[in-house]
Amino acid sequence: MLKRLGELDYALWRSVARLYAEDPLTHAYLLHDLVYELERTDAWFEVRGGEVAGYVLVWWGSEKAGVHVWGELENPAELVPRSESIIMVHSAGLLGPLLAALGGSARVEWYLDMAVDEGAFRPVGAERAVRLEARDSRHVEAFLELARARGLNLTAEGARELLAKRRYYGVFEAGQLVSVACAYLRLPEVWIVGDVYTLPEHRGRGYAKAATSAVTRDALASGARALLHVRESNEPAIRVYTALGYRAVARKPWVFFSP
Repeated sequence: MLKRLGELDYALWRSVARLYAEDPLTHAYLLHDLVYELERTDAWFEVRGGEVAGYVLVWWGSEKAGVHVWGELENPAELVPRSESIIMVHSAGLLGPLLAALGGSARVEWYLDMAVDEGAFRPVGAERAVRLEARDSRHVEAFLELARARGLNLTAEGARELLAKRRYYGVFEAGQLVSVACAYLRLPEVWIVGDVYTLPEHRGRGYAKAATSAVTRDALASGARALLHVRESNEPAIRVYTALGYRAVARKPWVFFSP
């Protein structure tokens, strides 16, 4: 039986909670978006025997829809939006049907899920990173300058919103923000780390390690594990995360769809 988000009742919610409890690293986006991003979220659930056997989760919070496809689904492609999307395929068996339906407008890249816990974490230079605060105008302006250097279209209001919503750390050199990393999803069991970026002319100096270490330190101090996603071909980034104690826990295809 296929149920849409509007049919989410107590029994279905309990099944979602059980999924997350069994595997927080896989289902963190599902729980987070249903709790904190409901107005920007669509979802369809394949329910069998009272339990969620598969789902398609769609988050509409940016220019590209963020889509997660997991489990046993008869026609997953029918539930995926035909708009600009990044589709994380958590069950590799669903990749073939998706690509067949989406056609030549879909591009596949393989990503690693890498995680670390308190026992494995080896911080490097975390004390060099500064927590970026939305209420600090200097941090907002520095964040905007970095965004412009990256070619991102971001307003001051958008910068403040990101700094307030996410936990960002940055490394400054001679007063310039040159590297950032953030936790963009925070739950008691898992924080997801991302947006790790260093200006090209400042790479190779340990700044990414410092910013990522600071975010990871906060995640582990809260009692959660830290999780991040990295393109399998991005060997420099993988070396950085491995040096901090992160280890690959899954390999998944991501589908980039442009209609």
